[in-house]
Amino acid sequence: MLKLLKKEFESQLEIDKWKNLLLQGDFLNFEESVNRMVLDLYNKISEYLIRSVSEEEIFLEKQKEFAKSQGLKKLVLRPCKLYLRSGYQVKVSSYYGKKCEKNHEGSRHSVLLFWNFRANASPMFQSITCLLSVLCPSYDVAKWLLAYQGVTCSFDRVRKISLALSGEIQQNRVTCQLAENESLSGSRVVIGIDGGRCRTKKYLEETTAKGNPKFETEWKEPKLFVIDIIDSEGNRKRNHLPIYDSTFGDDESFDLLSQYLSALQIQDCKEVQFVADGAKWIWKRVRPMLLGLGVSPDKITETLDYYHASENLHKLKAYMDTKEKDKKFEEMKNALWQGDIDQLAELVKESISNVNLEDFTPFQYFKNNEKRIGYQGFKDRNLLCGSGIVESGIRRIINLRFKSPSTFWYPENVEKLILMRSIALSGRWEIMIKNVNKSP
Repeated sequence: MLKLLKKEFESQLEIDKWKNLLLQGDFLNFEESVNRMVLDLYNKISEYLIRSVSEEEIFLEKQKEFAKSQGLKKLVLRPCKLYLRSGYQVKVSSYYGKKCEKNHEGSRHSVLLFWNFRANASPMFQSITCLLSVLCPSYDVAKWLLAYQGVTCSFDRVRKISLALSGEIQQNRVTCQLAENESLSGSRVVIGIDGGRCRTKKYLEETTAKGNPKFETEWKEPKLFVIDIIDSEGNRKRNHLPIYDSTFGDDESFDLLSQYLSALQIQDCKEVQFVADGAKWIWKRVRPMLLGLGVSPDKITETLDYYHASENLHKLKAYMDTKEKDKKFEEMKNALWQGDIDQLAELVKESISNVNLEDFTPFQYFKNNEKRIGYQGFKDRNLLCGSGIVESGIRRIINLRFKSPSTFWYPENVEKLILMRSIALSGRWEIMIKNVNKSP
């Protein structure tokens, strides 16, 4: 076999041609020619080895045993298509289960299950296809980039592979992107959460005059959270990869966040800071969740994002009728920075005639968040004063891919793809790929 592969390799070499291209200064054609040779050689080596192994008796027996362990029954040998990293197609014989257990998911071809093929695509083909589909602005662009790299893949296959891999990841989303023995023990943890925007698509029973089905495009708010670590100086730890994830629903988001924090032993952290805007649905869940996970109350710091607090302070300024409006407003800003609600209350009463603070909503915003302001104190402790870690995540993960004009998503699909984009942009893609492609 080795002699055959060596002969195949030598037959592909075009040394003289490549030398001439270099001498002529045509480095582009040199690269393209060598790359085509490497891809062609990869296809032939892979096909030869896959066919050879798949026809061996020991492998067929292994397949049969594995198929039974997966709940496949009434096994018969059938041809099965495999798509390799380059999109090249190879046909092999595989045990197929005519029957399977009720809870069986995925293919009934044992060879696809054994080698971790999804949508008939090899692990590397899945990886590059799904990665490009969530990083590019559309499936079409992903398809073009694959073709530019010499990978054969249709639009439908790009979509099918991406949804197949992301669907499986979604079922094990907490563990699949964590490194072995990863923990938050002894760390200064920062958590942020906020809502993004995307338009979903839901078909109705009605049709248009031309007979096409009508659909509605409701705006949905996927809630994105981030879990990160800061050092003693308050800077993000460069050697730590953040964790992002998102789902719809308030309770669902915190349930999911709780699963991650539990898996990461949040109860053993040095301290945890939770940063967010003033949304009530967030703050009424934060402390109960952390306490329920075993985090000591003295380790918890809640922080209202300073930008949102400043915005609301400017809203308050519109009610001021004092002659020293600008001066008083500067004093209010200082009181906010120091977290001095009593001083802020006095300044409001001095600046707004006949104000009743108990009924004055702009002031009650600060009163309700009294324990979450005091930014000078946060800064002195080398903690964050803003929720930029999650705000930037909303923009990069959700808005730039899933909030495009005239783009509508099935809710069940967009959540999977947001998860995959989150994994990609956090730098955890290789961890995830290795975790989901472990040997059986």
